[in-house]
Amino acid sequence: LKFTAWLGGYPFALGSAWLARSAMAAVKGTFIVSSTAGQFDVLPASAHAILGDYVEEGSNHGKRVYRRKPNAGQKGLPEVVLFFWDLRDGKDLAGWWFGDKVGGGQVWARNPSMSSTPPEKGWKCPVDG
Repeated sequence: LKFTAWLGGYPFALGSAWLARSAMAAVKGTFIVSSTAGQFDVLPASAHAILGDYVEEGSNHGKRVYRRKPNAGQKGLPEVVLFFWDLRDGKDLAGWWFGDKVGGGQVWARNPSMSSTPPEKGWKCPVDG
């Protein structure tokens, strides 16, 4: 799956030089969120926060939850989960989220899709961007 995010209200396509040249590939209950931005491109902090390998870890609101696997190169970065939130708290909060916990206190990216798996397009990163 392609991971297309939004930054400052503008979508990044796979040919762009910034964040959304990121890719998210699904393989047996895992996702990889990575950036192909050039060495001189500046990624927002919210993008750095969500990069990494994710593994399936339970479910929430009837859909799978994924947690970023720890890795030595990410010391000091927060724990991140990719989770789904249904319509119980309203349409503005429904969809797929990258946050520090399920139901998140701190969130870095959101997609309003109600799809059964994390969508490849339509992400906002940061969520208010």
